[in-house]
Amino acid sequence: METLVTKTPPANGRPGKAKGGASSATHKQLITRNLRLVYGEVAGEKVPDRIMDLLEQLSAAKDKSQ
Repeated sequence: METLVTKTPPANGRPGKAKGGASSATHKQLITRNLRLVYGEVAGEKVPDRIMDLLEQLSAAKDKSQ
């Protein structure tokens, strides 16, 4: 998560134009990039054993009911 890009939002509070001429599209790109970085790390994490056990129990219960 240390790789997140930190930029300050528009200081004037007006959408579309930030201080220095950056557009709202630039801010959207930064937000999108940061979200992908964060969720990419989470998606790469191992699923906890407790959750895997619960999924196996649900699968077994479903098989019994069919």
